[in-house]
Amino acid sequence: MKKFMDWMSEKVAPVMQKIANNPWISGLQKAIIKTLPMVLVGSLVTIYNVIRKFATTIPDLSAISSYTFGLISIFMVFLIPYYILEEKKNHKMKFIAGCTGISLYMILVNPTIVEGGYLYNFSNFGAGGMFVAITAGLFTALVFSLFKKLTFFKEDSVMPDFVKEWFDSMLPIATVVIIGWFVVIQCGFDMYTFIVNLFTPLMGIAQSYPGMVLLYLIPTMLYSMGISGWVFQPILNPVTLVAITANAEAAASYVFTAETTTAFLSLGGRGATLGLVLLLIFSKSKRLKALGTATVVPSVLNINEPVVFGAIAWNPLLMIPMWINAVVLPTITYVVMNLGLATIPAEVFSMWYCPVGISAWLVTHDITGIVLVVVNFLVSLAIWYPFFKMYEAQEVKKEIEQAK
Repeated sequence: MKKFMDWMSEKVAPVMQKIANNPWISGLQKAIIKTLPMVLVGSLVTIYNVIRKFATTIPDLSAISSYTFGLISIFMVFLIPYYILEEKKNHKMKFIAGCTGISLYMILVNPTIVEGGYLYNFSNFGAGGMFVAITAGLFTALVFSLFKKLTFFKEDSVMPDFVKEWFDSMLPIATVVIIGWFVVIQCGFDMYTFIVNLFTPLMGIAQSYPGMVLLYLIPTMLYSMGISGWVFQPILNPVTLVAITANAEAAASYVFTAETTTAFLSLGGRGATLGLVLLLIFSKSKRLKALGTATVVPSVLNINEPVVFGAIAWNPLLMIPMWINAVVLPTITYVVMNLGLATIPAEVFSMWYCPVGISAWLVTHDITGIVLVVVNFLVSLAIWYPFFKMYEAQEVKKEIEQAK
């Protein structure tokens, strides 16, 4: 075990940290984080709709979700080049790069040409177009990065800076838009469908049993090493947002969504740490008892950074049960939902800080969801218990020695 942990700390962790700090990955992460408030507004509409089922006279606010969460691809295609250029210290071009990303995206969605203008399919602007938005955003950022050092003016030019920026940005803008125009409009190539089909296998992998387990386990392992799971969000978010959108629009069939992760797997936070926190509260160790008391409220709200960095990170005795939970709970959830014993989430609800159990009801509107939460929690508690007792014994021994 020691050799394995040394290998993880010396080889794996530095590599993953380097990947997380890469400007392209970091830019994607920031773009995704910045869109979360728009998704959360859609989540508020989900809560509102629960109330509306009992108070049918209040107005229908579904359109609010359509114009927030339903436009997420537009937001992403602006933010991706913006933040990538910011990470690459190209501040003067980041705003116009974001605008150019929107221009390219509006071409790639392949609108129908009608008399007097273009006709767009509104659904293409939502989560269904996420992969296209990411592709368009990355391409735009690449072109602007290539033109970073190109300027029409000499260093000693007396031309105002804002005028220089206007002219220097014209070439990358034209390059991006002309390429999109030529491929989609002139050649008649349906780039939108091509990109969606290109990433379709990823959806299939993510929604399989091995895919669901790995996509939950790997970020959990990284988190137990102190590396934020956000490094995986550029992969996870498009998959989970497309899945929950499809579940909401048709018969729910995709198990692996952000709603499933929040409601049934991350009980108390990634790795299902609520069970550990409750054990800490009743610990014989004064330090562990104090840690449990301090972290119980955040844990109920699925905020587990205090307990992870206070007890779990780089502690093999607690990292291992966290990893086991990241395999067992997805397994239970996948099997139960595919057998029809629990309802698959079909409501957009990304309020991960919603108390344990309540989110399960909001995304399923079914008692089977609550039952699955209880089962998963008890299983996670049973997994934590023997490892916790070994860790507690060590801590109690230390405290006795220190007292002497």
